[in-house]
Amino acid sequence: TSELTSRKKQYSFYRDKLLSFEDEVYQVEWKTIQDISVKIVTGVTPKKSCEDYYLKGTIPWLRTNEVKFNTITTTEKYVTEKAVEETGLKWILPNSIIIAISGATAGRVAMNSIPLTTNQHCCSISVDERMVNYKYLYYLLDSRYEDLRAISNGDGTRGGLSLRLLKPYRICLPSIERQKKIVNVLDKFNQITNDIVNGIPAEIEARKKQYEYYRDKLLTFKM
Repeated sequence: TSELTSRKKQYSFYRDKLLSFEDEVYQVEWKTIQDISVKIVTGVTPKKSCEDYYLKGTIPWLRTNEVKFNTITTTEKYVTEKAVEETGLKWILPNSIIIAISGATAGRVAMNSIPLTTNQHCCSISVDERMVNYKYLYYLLDSRYEDLRAISNGDGTRGGLSLRLLKPYRICLPSIERQKKIVNVLDKFNQITNDIVNGIPAEIEARKKQYEYYRDKLLTFKM
């Protein structure tokens, strides 16, 4: 457990160091999320009482509890074509950035590898690829979680964020080439960290089983 905590802290430290640009010798510029986006939208929750919107649905529909600093490859819920046609749901293209904007989940981010739709508590950002690498934006916003939480108060959206707050939010952009290098480093480090994080619980479970086996062995007596 101690190892798990240490690795998470180590990853966060190096991620923040790479994305701070305090002593950056490369040229950087500041842009708003509005500046670097081609589309920023929130989603919709189709009326729950309408079975036709959900029954046998095949269209992925994302909710904020699934946005947890991860890559979205599938969703827990699905909606129908009719729901998209009649409720104003919007398709979100792969490689977009999704930010939870409501309540306790506000400020959490994810990126999607599949086309999907979302509920109204998710903000989806499709980036201008000429200006920003979408993974760079993901890692940057991941590192800004506490900052996003801090600005989420008092907007009247259940203590959450909103498009009004997110669109003018400023981010630091080095060149695309520099962004790709940063992403490459963080991808590798993230993979190593996740391998450790995923491996440690399995190791703990194996040791518990080993302990129980020998305990039971020692305490089993022939009559």
